[in-house]
Amino acid sequence: MRDMVSKIIFRLSQGLIICLLLMGHGAVATAADSTVIKRFKDWTVYKAKSDDGTLCFAASTPKDIEPKGVNRGDIFFYITTWPKYKVNQEVSVKLGYPLKSSSTPTITIGAKNFTLFDKGERAYIHTSLEKSLLGAMRAGQKMTVKGTSSRGTDTTDVYSLSGVTAALKASVEACN
Repeated sequence: MRDMVSKIIFRLSQGLIICLLLMGHGAVATAADSTVIKRFKDWTVYKAKSDDGTLCFAASTPKDIEPKGVNRGDIFFYITTWPKYKVNQEVSVKLGYPLKSSSTPTITIGAKNFTLFDKGERAYIHTSLEKSLLGAMRAGQKMTVKGTSSRGTDTTDVYSLSGVTAALKASVEACN
């Protein structure tokens, strides 16, 4: 199921990249195969329809990236809802590079740490920990994602959690 969600989000993210980047600068743009539902501070909610049903997700880009100047692709944090497949607020992170094999990307929110597992350029949290992570995100102010590229470069991405609670609610509502 995660592979199918990854493929759909990857397709959508190709168009959303422009949307998110432009929205960060105050412009408004939409991807051809998705609709911007609403922006909630640093998070944006999208809805897409396909032959596989309606897919909704909240997405954000990092406010800070370290190290600066490293060649990386697009970086996004996604929380996906896809009712047809009973996917409810699935967390995934696109790190912008292939992850080092057997690496353990992490998310830190306040004093709470979460270990992810890697799959190509994406990292996921185990389903049993998603609710705990989402709760920490709702209560937190910032979130740090760390990973190691296949070339051995350690990266740190810092996301604002401002607006995530409203975005999560709107994402679920948009798909119901």
